[in-house]
Amino acid sequence: MTQSNVTFSKRIAVPSNDGTTIYRGMLGRAKMIYIYDVDESGNVRFLEERSNPHSETMQHLKTLDVYDLLKDCSIIISGKIGKKGIERLQNRGMELIFRQGTIQDALRIFKKE
Repeated sequence: MTQSNVTFSKRIAVPSNDGTTIYRGMLGRAKMIYIYDVDESGNVRFLEERSNPHSETMQHLKTLDVYDLLKDCSIIISGKIGKKGIERLQNRGMELIFRQGTIQDALRIFKKE
């Protein structure tokens, strides 16, 4: 019998302009998106920050442009996403979590007790 070395992990995207606080406005308006990985034990680690080139634009279907930046993630923790944006992201399999405050406080929901 062989053992699998497959590890479970989820990638989480969090919009922020300062790297500490979840961006309070609409997801697509954040200048940066911070990417984290959480494993099956609830260990969270920072992976990278991604610049959002769409933060200053107001185009139609902007959510899909932002999705292209985050399509390797399965969860978005955000302060706010528009009604149509929510639908578009959920239709693409994204889990959406709405939080205000610090990124670290929001990531605690993944920690196992």
